[in-house]
Amino acid sequence: MILNIILILLILLLSFVVFKQDKTIAKQIDYIDTVEIKMLTNLQSTKDTLTKMNEIDDKGGFQSDDEVGQIFTNIKEAITTLEKDINE
Repeated sequence: MILNIILILLILLLSFVVFKQDKTIAKQIDYIDTVEIKMLTNLQSTKDTLTKMNEIDDKGGFQSDDEVGQIFTNIKEAITTLEKDINE
């Protein structure tokens, strides 16, 4: 009789622990999905910015300039870094 009560309590306790862990894992998955979506959005936004800058600078005059050309380089580096982070 006592063994049955102990087993029932143990089953209830383990069921509660599994339920709580399941909720915690679901929250973590949702958070990871949110972060991934933000990273993909940032990557696409940065790529769009570089594309628009290249369209504006169709002759390449700004891109070859020292100061403004550095911005083109920085955006390309940011795109490379974001792509590397997403692919990891």
